Amino acid sequence: MRKVLVVLFICFSSLSFSQVVNDWLGAQMLGSKVLDNSNIVQIWGYGIYAPGVWAISVPAPTLEYIKGDTVQLNFINDSPEDHTIHLHGLDVPTPQDGVPATSFAVGSMDTAYYNFVAHDEGMFLYHCHVLTTLHLTMGMYGAIVVHPDANKNTVYQGGPSYTSDYNFLNSDMDESVNTNPLSPGPFNEFQMDYFMVNGLSGNQLYTSAQNHVTAFVGDSVLLRIGSMAYSKSIYYFPPELNAVAYTSDGRVLPNAFDCDTLVVHSGERYGVLLTPTSNVDTDIQVESIEMRTNESKHTNLIRLNTSIGFEEEQGSLDLIYPNPSNGELYFVTEKPGYRLEIYNIKGDNVHNQSINKNQEFVDISNLDNGSYIFRYLDESYKVILIK
Repeated sequence: MRKVLVVLFICFSSLSFSQVVNDWLGAQMLGSKVLDNSNIVQIWGYGIYAPGVWAISVPAPTLEYIKGDTVQLNFINDSPEDHTIHLHGLDVPTPQDGVPATSFAVGSMDTAYYNFVAHDEGMFLYHCHVLTTLHLTMGMYGAIVVHPDANKNTVYQGGPSYTSDYNFLNSDMDESVNTNPLSPGPFNEFQMDYFMVNGLSGNQLYTSAQNHVTAFVGDSVLLRIGSMAYSKSIYYFPPELNAVAYTSDGRVLPNAFDCDTLVVHSGERYGVLLTPTSNVDTDIQVESIEMRTNESKHTNLIRLNTSIGFEEEQGSLDLIYPNPSNGELYFVTEKPGYRLEIYNIKGDNVHNQSINKNQEFVDISNLDNGSYIFRYLDESYKVILIK
């Protein structure tokens, strides 16, 4: 009797840490994209499918799971050509891998599904494996993130923790092919000439707030970096960030390594932890290298914020003090009668309060140590460090 009880406990215990997840992806070939040079090109891609109105994006939406999840990834091909979802790097049964020769292709307007268990934590990729060279440059790719556990705050099970995280997926295109995909020419003659991080390049990337990395002194920031580019990508991290790579291709590295310079080839993924020790006045550089000639083709900048400071757009915020705070502070404004909102660096709203007089006491003793963004009048921001 005792043995039976032990077996049942182990079974129920293991089940409690996993879940069954149903996701729906759709594929279309009627998209368009405005580039940083103002040119408009055609794209093909994936989007989260729902009956009615839905849209594709480049890259496709990031799919997130918890280690141990049982996943059914449903796929509807809303296009005139065959497509698949190849689960790049995930250990899945061969018939579910999305390679047409050993798995299956999904025909026009057909529906299929892929079943797998998310055994390994880390960053993975998915893309179409039909005429792969063409379908990649057209935009049919995305990332998959498998978290070690539901807390989503460690690099891997038993590994170092982080206070915030960002995903960066490198890719590129031959603009002439995306302009006229019906006559792409020989695949081996593709010349990639537009280089992206998270689907953006140049000023589009640098001014995209959701792609800015905030890493204050005392924080630990996880960057998941992957590449679907045909070019080689090189990340240059300012040395003050103390960048260390802990995982590679969904596996824990036997020896973590310092990586002020990180080379990422097509299909590779890394987990890099930043622990800044001082403020930095430069940004993260991402250089794209032509693989056949080793020629540098382009450098993108990922905007980096590592200093505690104030940004005031309308002059409506006069003072927040003391900064740093011990849990109590005062908010001073020339324009009372509006709502104060506080967000953590992940963008979660953690405090709301009406400001009824010029100097208002704000109790933030319940907030964790870290950096927060104050929003007032929908347009003014300040950053404060809570200690």
